[in-house]
Amino acid sequence: MTEPCPSCGLLDQVQHVPAVYQGGHAFFRGQGPTVAVPVGDGLVYTSSQVSGVSVSAVARSLDPFPPPRRNGGLVAAVILLALIGSCFLALPLSAVDDPPPGGPAAEVLGFAVISLPALCVYVAAGVVIWLYVRRVRAHRRQRRGVPAARQVWEQGWFCHRCGGVYFTDAGQLLTPAHFRQLVARAGGYER
Repeated sequence: MTEPCPSCGLLDQVQHVPAVYQGGHAFFRGQGPTVAVPVGDGLVYTSSQVSGVSVSAVARSLDPFPPPRRNGGLVAAVILLALIGSCFLALPLSAVDDPPPGGPAAEVLGFAVISLPALCVYVAAGVVIWLYVRRVRAHRRQRRGVPAARQVWEQGWFCHRCGGVYFTDAGQLLTPAHFRQLVARAGGYER
């Protein structure tokens, strides 16, 4: 059993934080709008299935997990930069058969100048790969911290009347944002 809310002193509107979080998620499924599609001489009426999750503001404010990160943009950027670098690499390869006038020094300098765009693009691709590796490592570190964060999160109690969270042993009401900050600090993924 829990202690009453430290702010209002009542227990009737107090709920365990995991219960508030789970209760704030509503799953829905239904039919989308009907659309008439012309086929040949007639019309075909179709509709789509619609489904999703609706999350209440309170559940969102008590979310203990780090925000998901998407890495697809970085992977696409590396692929695009590698393709662009390959196109720029064709420039110095085409200049090998037709060296510039001025001897071997001019040939080396011309080859270096023509190779510079490809080198810059490959350096940029290397930087993007480095960013991707950093993001993957940070994500792994966050995932390792989730059990510790969940342990702190599961000890919280939410008062619907006061709109705050408290721990039974602490005796003070916290805002949901401050509570999330404590949970994130326990998990090692503080923002």
